[in-house]
Amino acid sequence: MKLRLILAALLCVTSLAPTHGGAQATTGTLRLTQLTRARVAADFAADREALDTLLSTDLTYVRSSGVIDDKAAVLAQVGPGGPYQLDYLTPDSLVARLYGSVGVVTGILRVKLSAQSTPYSIRFTDVWSNDRGRWQLVAFQATRVP
Repeated sequence: MKLRLILAALLCVTSLAPTHGGAQATTGTLRLTQLTRARVAADFAADREALDTLLSTDLTYVRSSGVIDDKAAVLAQVGPGGPYQLDYLTPDSLVARLYGSVGVVTGILRVKLSAQSTPYSIRFTDVWSNDRGRWQLVAFQATRVP
């Protein structure tokens, strides 16, 4: 009886633990990495319509420079004439965790701005919220890799 209680408790605890990428990936964590890749692709393609759908109205977007933008500022800076003209923007090393209706994706973005000769990398964290079946990015934080 005692062994059954221990096994039941262990099962409950492990079912609440976050899921990491790799072989243990679930449908939910795979969806989170797909969303992050879609956001990055939309940013690179200057697809404001896709970004408008993916970004929450109460988005907090902290750039690697420390500048904090909201959704309107992010959308205004996308595309021709914006300050961030990209030669490439590539996500790498994505790890997703799911906490109920909140998802966290961490990874690295390989970046090359048209105005700069040297590419660089940033570590980032995406926080996604699922509201009535619709995932949206609510927070982004970037830190430049030295």
